[in-house]
Amino acid sequence: MASAAQAHRVAVLLGAVLALALGATGTAYASWGVGLIASSTGEASAGAAPAAPSGVASACTSPLATTVTVTWSPAAKATSYSVWESTTSATSGYAIAAAGIAGPSWTSGNLAAGSYWFEVSSATGTAWTSANSAATAKRTILLAACN
Repeated sequence: MASAAQAHRVAVLLGAVLALALGATGTAYASWGVGLIASSTGEASAGAAPAAPSGVASACTSPLATTVTVTWSPAAKATSYSVWESTTSATSGYAIAAAGIAGPSWTSGNLAAGSYWFEVSSATGTAWTSANSAATAKRTILLAACN
């Protein structure tokens, strides 16, 4: 248990306001402050990021379609998911394809001809995001076909 003097030092330290300069064209500031109530011990705890989703797989919606459905097993404590897409390889070139997905599946819009890999990350609220999952098998979109 912290002494009253230790709790006061923590309160002074945490009560300091931080200012962060944002942007290169002008100066904008974001700031925050934290304080402790008198009976506080000055201790804090934080949750952990959710695990990356497992069992991530992709499938063509039909042999003549140019859309892909990505599915995964839900991660404990995850409140939403993001799907990442690469047209480069299974290990690089990923960009976000969709975010804020509530359930364990997502279907793409019509994809251009090419090769695609997908990964999924999970989030808990807005503060914690997991690492990306393992990549799915490659899906190849032809002019009017998917395999």
